[in-house]
Formats: sequence, C-alpha cells, structure tokens
Amino acid sequence: MDIGVPSVRNLLRIKRERTLLWLTIGITSIPLHLLYNSAVYNSIAANDFVITLVTSNYFEQAAHSNMTEAFSLYYQELYNTPNRTRMMRDGEVELFSRVLEGYNTSPDGYEDLTPRDCAKLYNTDFMSSHRNLFLITKNRSNSTHNNTLLNINLVPVDGISPSSWMCDYDMAPPGGSYRRLGHTCNPNDLVSSVTNGAPWRLLLPTGGEVEISGCKSEKTSKPEKCKVQFSLGITIAVTCCNLVKAASMIVAMVRSQGPTLVTLGDAVDSFLRIPDSTTRGIRFANRQFIRREWGRGRTGPRQWKQEGVQRWRTSVSKTRWITCNFLCSIAIIVTGVLLRMGIVHSGKYLSTDIKSMWTRGFGKANAASLLTIHFGNITQAILLANLPQTILSFLYLTHNSLFTCMLSGHEWSLFSHHHRTLRVTSPIPGQRSTYWLQIPYTYAIPLMAMSGLLHWLISQSIFFARIEVSDPLGRETPVTASTVGYSCIAIIFVLMLGILALLTAAGMGHRQFAAEATIVGNCSAAISAACHSWEHSDVIIGKKARWGDVGIVSNLG
Repeated sequence: MDIGVPSVRNLLRIKRERTLLWLTIGITSIPLHLLYNSAVYNSIAANDFVITLVTSNYFEQAAHSNMTEAFSLYYQELYNTPNRTRMMRDGEVELFSRVLEGYNTSPDGYEDLTPRDCAKLYNTDFMSSHRNLFLITKNRSNSTHNNTLLNINLVPVDGISPSSWMCDYDMAPPGGSYRRLGHTCNPNDLVSSVTNGAPWRLLLPTGGEVEISGCKSEKTSKPEKCKVQFSLGITIAVTCCNLVKAASMIVAMVRSQGPTLVTLGDAVDSFLRIPDSTTRGIRFANRQFIRREWGRGRTGPRQWKQEGVQRWRTSVSKTRWITCNFLCSIAIIVTGVLLRMGIVHSGKYLSTDIKSMWTRGFGKANAASLLTIHFGNITQAILLANLPQTILSFLYLTHNSLFTCMLSGHEWSLFSHHHRTLRVTSPIPGQRSTYWLQIPYTYAIPLMAMSGLLHWLISQSIFFARIEVSDPLGRETPVTASTVGYSCIAIIFVLMLGILALLTAAGMGHRQFAAEATIVGNCSAAISAACHSWEHSDVIIGKKARWGDVGIVSNLG
C-alpha cells in the first residue's frame, strides 16, 4: 500500500465499505466543480439602438407626419429611385419610423452630449444606460439637398464590436443593420483622439465626409446594467451532492474508530508496535526491491549498497512523475492552442497586443470574445464554462501528490540524520501531531494559494455569459444569449502560472535529502522492513526514533 498519499491502488486493498465511501465522495465532487460556480450568476442588459445622422437644422423643422414619405425622400436622394423603401423590410420601416416619432413625442427623454462625451459613452459593446442616438452634423439642408435626414442605421447587440461604427461608419449599409465583418479600425483610437480635442468626422456610405458637432442620446427609463440571477435546479443539485458528501464523511468518521495509516509516522509507529514477520531481515529493502523481488516471494537478507545522498525526485515513482507531467503538459498545450485560436478570432475585429487585451480586462464579456457555439439550454453553457475547473482540480491532486511524496521522502531521510519524534495522527506523550494539510505549512500554504489563484484565473479566462437584449423601443426581445465568453489576457496568466507550477515541482525534485537512507517512497512493505528492533515495543514507543544499522541480532534473522 501507499502511505500518506492519494493512491487508487489502495482501493483494492481496503475494505469494500471504505472503497464505496471514497468513490461516493469523489463522484459527488464532480458536480460541485461543474455547477457550483454558476448557481448564482449575473446577466448583462444590452440595448439595440438606432443611429440617425441628421443635419444641424433637423430639429428646427416640424416633424414629418408621414414617416414613410420621409424615408422615400431620403432614398430618392440617396439612390435616385422613388421606390427604394420597397427593398427594406416592413419591420425596419416601422422601427425607424417609431424611433424618429419617439423623439417628437418625448424630447425630454433625450440629453444633449458633446462629441467627446458621446464617443466615450457609446464606446461599449453592451449599451444599457442609453439607447437611440442622433448624430448632429455641421451640414445644413439646402436646395440641392433638402432632406435633413442623412442616414439611419440599426446597431444590434449581436454584432461583433458594435461600437466600431464610430470609425468605420462608411461600412454601414444605408437604412440597414450595422454588422462588422472584419478588423477595419479601433474605436478606442477615435475616442482618444476626440477626447483630446480632434474633430469627429464620419465617412458616409455614399461618399463624402461630415463632421459631428453634437449628439442627442435617449436615456433608458431603467438603466440596469446587470441582474443577479439564481438557478434553482443547479442549487438543488449542488445541495444534494453536499448532503451525500457530508453523510459519507460522517459515516467514515463513525465507522473508522481503529488506528489508521495516514502519515509516515503512523506506519512507523504501527510496525514498531506489531512488527511484520514477512519483512523480517530485509531492513535495507527499498521500494524497487519490494516490487521486483519481495512481491514475487524472493526474500532474504538485503545487503546495504552505499549510493550517496539521493535527490527528492527519487522518492516519487516513475509512474507518478510521468502521469503528472504528461497530464499537465497536455493541459498546457491544449490551453496554448485554444489561446492561439482565441487571439486569431479576436484579431479579426480587435487589437490583440498585450496593452489592448489588458484594457479589455479579466472575465469581461465583449462581442468579439463570445463563443459562436449554439447551446440548446443554459445548463450546457454552464457545464462548458466550468469544465476547466474540474480538470484543474484533478491536475492539482496529481501535482500535490508529487510534493507529498517528496516531502515524505525528505522526512524519512531525516530519521537517518538524527533522532526524531514520530509525526502521527493520534499522538501520545513523546509524539507530535500531524500537519493539518498533510505537508508542512511552508509548502502547503503556497500550494493552496497557487491552486486558489489558478481557479480564479480560470474563472476569468472562460466564463458563462448571459445577455438580455432590448430593442430600440425598449421592449424586451426573445433574443437572450446564454453562451461562453473568454479572456485572452487571463488565459495568458493561466499558462504562465501553470508552467511555473510544473517547473517548481521539477526544481524541488532536484533537491538532496538530508542524509543517505534507503528510498522507501510511500511503500508500506519497505517502511515495515526498516521497523524491526531488538527491543520490546513498550520500551521504544513514545521515544525518538532513528533509522540505521543496529548490528547483527540473532533473533532478527
């Protein structure tokens, strides 16, 4: 058996009841990682809005009583055809008409903004505090162009980087919906320029250029930016798993009243009290000898071979080293590939230099970093968003087991260096209690901090995003997006910390033990072989112990 470390092999050598309890606790932990983080989640409120480009004297004239006629005049001038509105959908004609008429009926719902304030306000992917916008140009209607309406467009939430209309307005189809098709500009550059006093100029789809002199922006009646929502189904599932887990732990505590082999000191104390006759006379047996010779029935005196002080990595089996490094390396490679894909996708619409990605922040949804996968329901999106948390928990167990094995080997080597008290689960006078986290706090606290930081970074790297959309008239639409978002800058930090954790384990493995001793690892038989004394157990229990050659004693074989 393996002493003091998580080991699947031990499940085959313990009571069936304990095996079932272990499996129950392990299986009920999986739903917690997949669902717990999303039992309570927030949703983002976002508004579709209409941008109307008008002349400076637009608000000086009486409103059109027939908006269809206004559209006809607009398209006649634009395309030199009297029936252009027939090419528009009836829904768009009605929507644009009601937006324009909405200002006439409720002008107090709009506020005047300077170009600088307007650009800063609308430079966002999800507009919630304001809605429809009039862009007032310095142009005036005249005999050549007698319509005060220059252009009108719908900016939907489901577009990529909706705020890019500010710098590539000429790409917006007249009288249609603006949807960005590629990386044409960075709205942050325009906002910075306008904020510093530069004029805000727009290129028109029909050619020409206009300068914005001011804006009128519609304020929403309920400027809610987000909602905190609660999933009853997920909460019930998490609660049930916790109840089963708690019940299993209570049963394990009640039913496990006998002595346990949790630490290296527990094993030494047990074998000194009740020596194992099957390992008598092979006190220098190491882990390799036990598995290759003793396990096949080949016993006999074991000659001591001086090999010098070994390194910490030798106390970890090759299988454990390979398993941990392989799984962690695969996770790092997959994360790197996904990061590359995310940067390429975001690079089609946004700048992907470190400064720009840092500005977009950790765990913040934006239109360019939402997965385009169609989810049948909200649970599917939640499971995908939390899947990395489950994988990380499993990887942490394997990574932590490396440190546990190495520190156990270091503790064993100290018995060869000087006399030490045994570290046991239930100490008696002359013994000391075990560490709360199995390994010394010097290592346990940094490992726990690293695990917590990685879990937080992953929650900011890939996360559940729910967006509730309202149309330009303030009506809630059935288009509620439940998807998964990602943050490239957070993924970069995850990669850096993951690689650092892997290198730290390798560096720790290069350290030397305190003194030369047999490498028992966590093998119970190898520990047992070293725990044969010529003195009675009542004499040595509770005293300091030291490993070494005690000479030739006839009754020990």
